[in-house]
Amino acid sequence: MSPAGGVFAGYGPCRVETSISQARLQQLARTGAPHLRPIYGAMANGLVGFLLVAQNAGRFDAIKGRPFVALLADDTDRALGPAGFHRKSVRRMAAQVSSIAIIASDIVHEAYVTAAAGAALGFNMLIVETRPEHEGAWMELLREAAPQASTLLCTPIEGTA
Repeated sequence: MSPAGGVFAGYGPCRVETSISQARLQQLARTGAPHLRPIYGAMANGLVGFLLVAQNAGRFDAIKGRPFVALLADDTDRALGPAGFHRKSVRRMAAQVSSIAIIASDIVHEAYVTAAAGAALGFNMLIVETRPEHEGAWMELLREAAPQASTLLCTPIEGTA
């Protein structure tokens, strides 16, 4: 079993830490959501951990002991921006990452490929999925919390940054 620590709150705060079988990870790497397949593939190879944090999930910790990809899912039916996440946890995790992708547009597949590859090389990576109205707030918070991290902003042409 490969550990895949995660946080997910579909209908309110909850914490889920789980192990996913190697066979299931390999299946997800082939048939899962296309943009997440590279991350599942890196997990299946035992190279990285994956942390998914949804809005209003409360306090969370980064994965320890191996490189990780963290995904802050702020692009549900209504984006909340940084206010929808435990601020201290976000800041603590961001301080550990080498690279951040803020995706305020349609899915940019290359950002997920890059995050998986970076984590496989030993770097902690952060992806924030949000909406254009919150990209500026995310940029401000993460630049302050992670001045060491390179940042990619994916925004619609009419973006707000």
